[in-house]
Amino acid sequence: MKPNAGHHTERAPWHWRLGFWCMRHLARRAYGTQMHIAWALSPVLARLFPKRRAIAAANIALCFPEFESRAQAQLLEANLRSTAVGLFETSLAWFARKDVTRRITQVDGIEHLHAALAHGRGALCLFSHFTSIEIGGRLLSEALGRPMHQMVRRHNDPGVEAVIDAGRRAFCEKTIEKHDLAELLRSLKAGHPVGYAPDQNFNKHMAFVPFFGQPAATLTTTSRIARMARTPVLCCWATREPSGFGYRLQIDAPLDHFPGPDPVADTARIMALLEAKVRQTPAQYLWAHRRFKTQPKGAAPAYSRDLLKPRKPEKPE
Repeated sequence: MKPNAGHHTERAPWHWRLGFWCMRHLARRAYGTQMHIAWALSPVLARLFPKRRAIAAANIALCFPEFESRAQAQLLEANLRSTAVGLFETSLAWFARKDVTRRITQVDGIEHLHAALAHGRGALCLFSHFTSIEIGGRLLSEALGRPMHQMVRRHNDPGVEAVIDAGRRAFCEKTIEKHDLAELLRSLKAGHPVGYAPDQNFNKHMAFVPFFGQPAATLTTTSRIARMARTPVLCCWATREPSGFGYRLQIDAPLDHFPGPDPVADTARIMALLEAKVRQTPAQYLWAHRRFKTQPKGAAPAYSRDLLKPRKPEKPE
């Protein structure tokens, strides 16, 4: 049974209640109207979080050293605007009516996912943290014609999480807490498609693999999950069209010879695929995340000390 979102909204902090009210109100409007508002406000919103701006700038400098300073600055501004628009797309994903998201997506490769699911062992759908990741889950569910199961990070406030979870479960049959591997395996073994994004910084169950020439602490559990569940693994890419309006959803064929004998090599393979995709639309990746926070022993920190202050010690970001 879905949580009672209205009840839990009252228990959320007042600023969250106000935010959810605004999101629901905006989500009633036509898609084009929502996106015109989003892009109009994005330059202002892009300047509201100076620490995230500094993190994004540091990541872009690390990953695109071949860019001159002016090109890096242009990419930074485009990326922060894209990140701001992603907030509006989150309200679209959680609260918009089904007719609002029709006819806004170009879908390629959905037949790969249908064929993978036909074998009855589910499918591990690898998402990545592009700024449109939240709407991407909804668009994939709609393209597939059945709800996804999705691994998520829970919000620390139970009242806030109840509203977020209810929004996600409008298009996602089940959400799975990111550490609950047993529940993930049950969903796969029951034949469900499960959305899973392994591309953020982790300090447990990880290996350092190359990402834009930098050592990136990345979960190696994708390989383990595929082996335990005997399930196909498919990369699913959700990006905006170049105009900023509408989306391209690309589902690749299942990774062949996956998992291989070496989980680290499997992980490096996934990150190489992601890097190639990010290079096509670098402004749409979530550079405001401290992707290189965890570094190999003895390596110099990737960020200045003020950017490294953890929100919660010993917890993966």
